[in-house]
Amino acid sequence: MSVIKSGQNGNTANVNDQGQVEVASVSETSLEYASKTNKKAYSWVSTYAATGGEEVIYIKNDSTSDVLVVDEVVIGSSVASIFTIFEVNSGTAAGTVLTAGNLNLSSGNTAPSSAFGNASVTGSLTGMTVAVDGVVAGGFETLDMKGALVLGQNDEIAVTASATGTVYVTVVGHFKAA
Repeated sequence: MSVIKSGQNGNTANVNDQGQVEVASVSETSLEYASKTNKKAYSWVSTYAATGGEEVIYIKNDSTSDVLVVDEVVIGSSVASIFTIFEVNSGTAAGTVLTAGNLNLSSGNTAPSSAFGNASVTGSLTGMTVAVDGVVAGGFETLDMKGALVLGQNDEIAVTASATGTVYVTVVGHFKAA
């Protein structure tokens, strides 16, 4: 095995018999980085006794400098239900105000967002459907958005549930420079 030595700081790297440099690395998700380093990772939680076909949660990105990246949406229901995540394309949403929880518990940062839930959200009109999934009675499902759902300034999303019963929706995401 050969060794490569840096001329600047004296650090070394091993080179194996196939000519490959052997390295070890540490990686973290964008969500973990946003929480730990930038303190800009949040969750919005809505629990509601729905009567069927209602918006359960609504979130708008109010940031003037950052996009909101949705990492995952957790859905659950006391009865079988279909959940639909969609873009909000018009209207003025209203309802019970939700405060996002910062996932870095030592941070006092607040999310630059408007959010409603814990009751029926009214006033917003659905646009493009982003995702649809269902759960069985008493079930939960995590929809891994893989950071692909991105809300720019003033972009809005909402989640509806078909159930007549208690439904649960948690949206987990982070803000990062646009």
